[in-house]
Parts: sequence; structure tokens; C-alpha cells
Amino acid sequence: MMRNMRKHMRVILWFVVAAFVGTIFFVWGMDMGRRGDVMKLQSAAVVNDQAISYPDFGRLWDEHYRRFFGNSAEEPDPQEIQRQRRELIAGLIDQLLLRQEFEKLQLRVFPEEVAVRIASLPAFQDQGQFSHNKYLSVLDYHRLSTGEFEAEQRNAIAVIKMRQFLRDSVVVTESAVRNYFLARSRKLKLHLVVFNWKAGWDKITIPESKLKNHYQEHQSAFDQPAEVRASHILVSAGDQATEEEKLTAKIKLENLKHDILQGADFAEIAREHSDDPGSKEKGGDLGFFRRGTMVPAFEKVAFKLKPGMISDPVETPFGYHLIKVGDRREEKKSSFAGVRKDILKLLKERAAKQSTQKAALAFQSRLQKTTRLGQAAAQAQVRLKTTPWLREGSPIPGIEQSEDLLDQAFNLSLRTPSSHITCGELICFVEVAEEQYRPFNEKLYQLERETSLANLIALRAEETERDWLQWARQHAKITNNILTEDDNQNTP
Repeated sequence: MMRNMRKHMRVILWFVVAAFVGTIFFVWGMDMGRRGDVMKLQSAAVVNDQAISYPDFGRLWDEHYRRFFGNSAEEPDPQEIQRQRRELIAGLIDQLLLRQEFEKLQLRVFPEEVAVRIASLPAFQDQGQFSHNKYLSVLDYHRLSTGEFEAEQRNAIAVIKMRQFLRDSVVVTESAVRNYFLARSRKLKLHLVVFNWKAGWDKITIPESKLKNHYQEHQSAFDQPAEVRASHILVSAGDQATEEEKLTAKIKLENLKHDILQGADFAEIAREHSDDPGSKEKGGDLGFFRRGTMVPAFEKVAFKLKPGMISDPVETPFGYHLIKVGDRREEKKSSFAGVRKDILKLLKERAAKQSTQKAALAFQSRLQKTTRLGQAAAQAQVRLKTTPWLREGSPIPGIEQSEDLLDQAFNLSLRTPSSHITCGELICFVEVAEEQYRPFNEKLYQLERETSLANLIALRAEETERDWLQWARQHAKITNNILTEDDNQNTP
């Protein structure tokens, strides 16, 4: 039960994080006012007359590219880039299909759900608690209004609720639960093919010229930027405050500054009077930060102050601040000699991972043609491993984080290979080579029935969602210009 819950929780958490990152760096371009051929030509994709614009897809792809490929020592494989572009646009199309069905069924997202979702996002939390000031600061830094961001959270929740609606439709019979229990009661001997980027890491050589080029192109990433350590006292007066309320906040801070200059302790005043819950208990201390961390008006003043100095009241979207700088760290320029080992390690690791991903992708293509793991391994000249007999929950020798791999293996039929499975930093392919069933045990079944039921429902729920999306794609009017562009590039 816990294995399955952890497995699906990772999927949910990934979706929540992706939805948040996508909202920060990517604003949906569902322009419902455009129609016809013009909209199709100007959009990355169109789904039932709702568009995903090229600029919006481009922004999300840029973020995706940086996250997956980074500043690789070598150019990423064009086929892998094409594959990930297709997966990205396909995922966006699926989300739009789910949202459209959600609206068609007249389901709702309630304001309380949006509030709970936003409060739970780590980016807006300070010491485990939601910080309204941090929420406004992050949105201000990314030039997003609260209305835009909250609308995107409603869209994300609609997708989640539609997925849950599909999963709630799953019906499981008692005989199905018994069969599932019996299948999980068997012992398996597995065949494995494992791609490990660390296996050939030490054999990779990087030319000195590439090391130097990387340093020259990314020198700023190795430099130590200027930082200040500052404390502040905040008196709230946000965007909705009246002019009288703003003036009152400013006068209060001027009086507090007067008391501090007369000898009052800044930290004690912050603990008593500051409206920033994240820093007031620490005497207003914000620690060291670099440029680009705080809202522009705040950091502009902080970086001008010398240690020990206190600013006049500074207005930001949160209200007014008194800022005191405690310490400074000046910018330190790096040298190639000083960071050469770090660059060599970075580029070797990236080259090894890229090579491994390319080999695994080629192996998967070969596997689709042969349909047997051993044959594909022999043709690709990679090692085929055989495990000892394993029961559910057994560790797989030599494979760290093998929980998902074994979980999927128990869902496979005999001698039917899996697609690629990620196990930590490994890419694995598995096939059930042999199986042994033990006699049905009614007593044990009753003890484990609830766990088997929950696991089977989760499995069927995934199948239901996958089948519905396949049906929805077949019955929707979809123009996928990203796919068309890739097909044209592949045409001689």
C-alpha cells in the first residue's frame, strides 16, 4: 500500500511543482477569441478552437531545455530534443483536453481550494508557514499579478480534479482483487538491462579548449556575487492601502528610526513592531542575499548602505521598511585555474549522462522491434543481468531505488519487456524471465485485501485516465504544429 501511495504521490508532487514552475515562467496562451486557419497557423497547437500560442510554448520549452540539457559540453542529440518537444506539446494538449471536459461537465473550482493550493507551495513559505509578503514578493519579481497567478492555479486545480473524477469512476470486483493478490504472491526471476552513466564516467575526456570555452561563456556563474546581510522592520501598507494608511505607516517608521538612533536596539524594535512574520522573531534579520533576490526598491537601497547604516523608510508593494545593513561581501572574480576541476567534473558528468540517455533511447527503439529483452541486449551488445528469485518488496541486488522497478515488474506478463524505468540515476529495462505461483492463502488474503484493493484501484485509475485521453484525442479537433514541424524536418 505504502509503496503504491509513494509512487503516485511522486506523480502528484511532480504535477504540482510543474504547474507552479509553469505558472511562474509560462503564461497560458488560450486565446479563445481567435478562430479558423489564422489561429491554427499562429499557434503551437489548437484543441477544439482553443490555442496554445507559439510564444507561450517557446517560453515553456526554453525553461524545459535549460532544466534537462543545461549547458552541455556537447550539443544535445537532435532526436532527443525532438522527442522531448513532442512530449511537452502532447502534455499541454492533454491538460487542455482535461480542462475542456471539466468545463463541459460543469464541475467547479472553489476559491478555498485555490487559497489552500497557493498556501501549500514551498516558494511562498517561510519556516514552514505561508507568508503573504513572500507571496507578493515572488509574484512581483516575476512580474505577475495576483489575478493572473490565481487564475492559473484554478486551471491547474481543474486538471487535477478532472483526473480525480476519472479515477473515481473505477470499479473493481472481488474476483479482480483476488487475482491481483495472487499475481503479487508469486516469485519472479527477472532479466535486466541497466544503463548507468557512472559506469563510463572516468573514461570520458574533455578537451582543454572546451573547458576554457565553458569558463569564458559562463564565467559569471563561477564568480562570487556581491552580497549584503540586512535586517528590516516592516510596517504593512500594501497596494490596497489608502494614502492616509501609507502616511501613518511611514510616520511610524520614522519614529522608530528616531528611537533606534537614540540608542534603542534595532532587533528588539523589529521583534516588537515589524509586520514581517518571517523575520521579526529573528530581530528582522534576513541573512545574506544577492541582487535579484528581493524586490527592486528594497535591494537598491540595501546595496547602497554601508554596514551599520539605517535607511529612511523605503516603500515596496508590502508597505514601508527600515533597512539596516550588518555586513557586506564584495564580488570576487573567479580564475580558470581555480575552477578548472569543477568545470571538468561538470562537463564529464553531463557528457556521460547525455551519452547514456542516447544509448537507452536507441535500445528502446531496438526493443520495440525485437520484443524480447535478451535479443535486444545481444544485438546492442549490452549486458543482460538475471536476478535471483524475488518477492514483492524484495530489494534488487545492485539497483538502488528499485521499488518502482519491482512494482512495475509485478504488473508485467511473462516474457513481456517493459519500457524504460528510471531508478535513481539508472535507466532500466526489465522482463519477467520466470515466475512461480504459491497456492492461494485465504487467511493471508484477508489480511492484505485492503492493500491489494487500494493498489489495484490506483493501477486501474491510471489505465482509465490513459484510455480516456486516447479517446479524447481521437474525438477532438487537434492541430499540432510542433509535430508537423518535426515531421517536415525529418522529410528529405
